[in-house]
Amino acid sequence: MRKLVLLLTFISMPCMADYTGNHSSRISSVKIYNNNVIYFQLENMPTDHKCQYNYFTLASNLTEEQRERYFSMLLAARASQATVSVGYDKNNPACETNRPLVHALEY
Repeated sequence: MRKLVLLLTFISMPCMADYTGNHSSRISSVKIYNNNVIYFQLENMPTDHKCQYNYFTLASNLTEEQRERYFSMLLAARASQATVSVGYDKNNPACETNRPLVHALEY
């Protein structure tokens, strides 16, 4: 199976967070509350993210095309029960809506 890697760049964030952690697991759920916010949860979420809620989130300032690409990738990984690797900041967490912000996603 071909691997896809998408990296997010957050230029508009007030302080840049470091990409210091990776966690791999299968996706247990994907949620969209509006067209700007996508949340997803892994079967085995990391406990070192220091954010309030236990779902990863994608940046709300992504373009519509970027959101669609990530959403398609998340759904494909969920449907195939594939393992994904999520890059995030575990030392100085970038929390968006009190959830750990994704810096990289590999499927």
